[in-house]
Amino acid sequence: MTYTLIVLGSGQDGGSPQVGSLSHGTSQRTASSIAITSDVADPIVFDASPDLRLQYRRLCEHTSDGVGLDGVFITHGHMGHYGGLIHFGKEAAATDLLPLFAPASVLSFLKANEPWATLFSRAHLDPVPIDETTASIGDLTIEAITVPHRSEFTDTVAYSIALRDEPWVLYLPDIDSWGEWPQAEETISRHRISLLDATFSSIDELPGRNIAEIRHPLVPDTIERFAHLTTDHTIVLTHINHSNRLGADDDPTTSMAREHGFVIAYDGLILEHD
Repeated sequence: MTYTLIVLGSGQDGGSPQVGSLSHGTSQRTASSIAITSDVADPIVFDASPDLRLQYRRLCEHTSDGVGLDGVFITHGHMGHYGGLIHFGKEAAATDLLPLFAPASVLSFLKANEPWATLFSRAHLDPVPIDETTASIGDLTIEAITVPHRSEFTDTVAYSIALRDEPWVLYLPDIDSWGEWPQAEETISRHRISLLDATFSSIDELPGRNIAEIRHPLVPDTIERFAHLTTDHTIVLTHINHSNRLGADDDPTTSMAREHGFVIAYDGLILEHD
């Protein structure tokens, strides 16, 4: 039985290029999302990005049927992580009780606001809170891990994905800072693959905007903290802002990341379980 991780999207919530701004990065990126596929079950998607329609096409290219989903997991209530849920409604896929796993605060936020509330009242989505429990889907066990991130609307979680009870993937696209999460190194070291927040490489990327209001760990800090783990673990840098040149061959942060064994995510990156 083969399990595969597909990076459906590697960009920050607005993708790259963003509306109203040219991309300074290396390529187009859709908003952050991953899928887990196998040869015996329908895929599972983590974060329903606004680019879900395009990402679903990519997913179909790597699955035998390409029609159904076994579940969707949402990390938090910022637009790039739940905006694609509209594609499951009456006007589009019109799914029937598709399991939607999310923290209770996320589900409450969605149920209190349209057009998301109608997805539940019309039974397109089946809400499943996952704050203090785990979800089992086939050979996978998924656990929500609370992480510090701006909570204007909801809590934020990362997802730990275990395959046959062995930690495999950590999906952590958003966090305020590593210093505010003491469990960071231990959690990353338990997983064979970790996808980590790489939104910004420099505090000077967004002239005219206060980056303190959109806090993320800078990529050089992430490299410094976790480079010693890359010998035995695959660490993937994802959720890359349109202003971030991470991935460009002539970018110094790209060189630093590669020299220290980090993988820079791109849309369509595939990592198989061996």
